[in-house]
Amino acid sequence: MQLTALEEKKLVIATRPISLHDLGDLRANNLEVFIASSREDIEASQRLRYQVFFEEMGAPATPEVAASECDKDEFDEVCDHLLVAFCQPEGGYRIVGTYRLLRSEAMKKIGRFYTDSEFDISAIRNYPGEVLELGRSCVDPEFRSRAVMQLLWRGIGAYVAKFNIGLMFGCASFHGVDPKAHAQALSYLYHYHLAPEELRPRALPDRYVEMNILPKESIDAKEAFSSLPALIKGYLRLSGYVGLGAVVDVEYNTTDVSIVVKTELVTDKYAQRYGTADLNE
Repeated sequence: MQLTALEEKKLVIATRPISLHDLGDLRANNLEVFIASSREDIEASQRLRYQVFFEEMGAPATPEVAASECDKDEFDEVCDHLLVAFCQPEGGYRIVGTYRLLRSEAMKKIGRFYTDSEFDISAIRNYPGEVLELGRSCVDPEFRSRAVMQLLWRGIGAYVAKFNIGLMFGCASFHGVDPKAHAQALSYLYHYHLAPEELRPRALPDRYVEMNILPKESIDAKEAFSSLPALIKGYLRLSGYVGLGAVVDVEYNTTDVSIVVKTELVTDKYAQRYGTADLNE
C-alpha cells in the first residue's frame, strides 16, 4: 500500500504497542490505549501535539519548534504518555490520541509540576493522597470519535486505579488570548464551579486574570455551559472544579483555567458516557 507523506510521518514502527504499566487490555476494534514504552512512541505523540496545537490551533512556533515539527519540553522526560494507537492491518500503527500524566513521585525528578508555571497549587501539594497532573491532551483530527475518547478515559481510569490516585488536576484551555471573548464562560465557572478553599488553585499574581467578569444574575447557565470547551465540560461532568483566576498563555494561544477532579468519579461507566468530546488542551 502506498502511503502519503503525512501517513509516513505518522506511521511509527511496524510492531504492535505494548503496555509499560500493564493497564489491561484496553482496545476497541483497531484502536488500543497504552503507556508509551519507546522513544519512537513519545516522538509520535510530540508530532501529534505539534499538528494540533501549532498547525490547527495556531500557537506561534519558534523556528526551532517549526523545524522539528514536535511539541516537546523537559516534562516529557519524566511524564507517562498515555497513547491511543490505530493499528494498521499491515502490522504498523500510528498514534492518534495522547494525554500526558505526571505523578508526584515522578515530579520529584524535575522538582515541579507544569501547572506551577501558571497557578499556585499549594492546596493540591498538601493533599494527603496521591495526586496526578493531566496535560497536553489532543486527538488527531481524523480520529475525533467516541471510541478514541472512551479509550483515553478508560486508560486514565485504569492508571488512576493502578497508582491509587486520589486527585487529578491540570490546566484546561479556551482558544485565544482575549479573556473578554470568553466573559460569560469564565464568569459561569467562577460563580458555579469554584473549587473549595482546601483544594483551590489560584493564578499566580503576575499572571492573574479576573474570571468574575459578569454578575451571576446576568449569566444564562445553560448557554454558558454549552459554550465551554468540550474538555472542560467533561471535567465538570465528573464533578470537577476550577481554581481562582485565569491565565493568558501566549505561547499556546490560549486562556487557561485550572481544573481539580476527585478521582472516585472517574469510572469506566463515565467513559462510556463521555462520547464525542474534542479532547485538545
